Amino acid sequence: MLKNVKSLLIFMAFLVLGNASIVGQNAYNSPYSSLGFGDLTFKGFGKNSAMGGITYGLRDNATIDFSNPASYTVRDSLSFIFEFGAVGRLSYYSKEEKKETPYDINFSHLAFSFPFGKRLSFGAGLVPYSLISYKFLVTTDEGDDEYDPELGRLDYLYQGDGGLTQVFFGTGFLITENLSLGVNIDYIFGNLESSQSLTHNSNPKAFNTRVYETQLLSGFNFNTGLQYVTTFGKDYQLVAGASYVFKSRINKTTEVQKDNILSVPEGGTVIDTLEFYTSPKEKQDFPSSFALGASIKKGEKWLFGVDFKQVQWSKSSAMNLDTLLNSQSFHAGMELTPRPREQKIYPLRIHYRLGAYYTRSFLQLYGNQITDFGITFGAGLPIGRSRSSLNIAFDYGRRGSNETNLILENHASITFSLTLYDFWFMKRKYD
Repeated sequence: MLKNVKSLLIFMAFLVLGNASIVGQNAYNSPYSSLGFGDLTFKGFGKNSAMGGITYGLRDNATIDFSNPASYTVRDSLSFIFEFGAVGRLSYYSKEEKKETPYDINFSHLAFSFPFGKRLSFGAGLVPYSLISYKFLVTTDEGDDEYDPELGRLDYLYQGDGGLTQVFFGTGFLITENLSLGVNIDYIFGNLESSQSLTHNSNPKAFNTRVYETQLLSGFNFNTGLQYVTTFGKDYQLVAGASYVFKSRINKTTEVQKDNILSVPEGGTVIDTLEFYTSPKEKQDFPSSFALGASIKKGEKWLFGVDFKQVQWSKSSAMNLDTLLNSQSFHAGMELTPRPREQKIYPLRIHYRLGAYYTRSFLQLYGNQITDFGITFGAGLPIGRSRSSLNIAFDYGRRGSNETNLILENHASITFSLTLYDFWFMKRKYD
């Protein structure tokens, strides 16, 4: 057993070290990811993603719900759960006559959980916290208010890449048979890269300017969770959960490089670095947040749950934006399994999932708070007669609008995850 755990920890360490390059290879292009920390749209693992992102009021001994560490106590005394996944994204956005449809596929998450006894359980994993991936061109030409005849046509190219990764380690403690308490220690780190290029199209001999900026961020925060479970009727269970993430301080260092670029007739470019500097390390506030969730289920046949979460971005100094609002998100989801114990007709024991979400983000542009609404659906496909499963989740949503100079973005994603359930702590006997 210890050998297997050690192997998983080594595998996880490789993913942590390699995650910067994984996140940095995105073709997905979202203009809203250019602001602040980027796109904060991770909605949990395979099961959660298909159910609108609900998680705080869920207790399932065959899945991991890391957002509320109190849920770790649902682990069976001899079980070990390991989950990993990948996600493909597609975005279609439009502003006036400009339309784009970028896409990519990338690593999504990795996590495992196991018990330390009857009352104490452990969970750990690696998940994306934010994603930055954008590329758009702004042109100043004749007829534009900013056009200068002496400079001619100008092209401004804005690009960004990278993101933040969250590593979590946590425990859950069963206080009573109905009440659980948990805590996660989260380490958030990553690189946020951006560049701005100016090209003089009317004068090929002119020097064009380019500015690279890389923000290096790292820091810890603490997530506490609480869950209360009760049963009633013949086979019903009600779970209420809550989570609070404490305000914390993160380290930030900024690297800036400014270049002049000149195209030469023989081909190629000449680059003259004008300036390169690294700012001193500074401390910035990372926001606190709280969340509430509840679910009700009947045996293993059906489940319905709702979540609410608010993040105190208005009290954070970490975004370098003039106007930040507190974000609120609402989630609802359900799961239906026609015949959980069915062995002959496979479709009857598939877990069918459906959900929806609505988010009022921290962004306010042109006096409008950016909102995001979406629907989700998917399925959990049991593997053999075990509790392991292959999970598929689809997500389709709309963010922003075409009004008041905003951009309407239609986004979609598909998540594949594999949940492996095993009895690693059982002592086998042989005759």
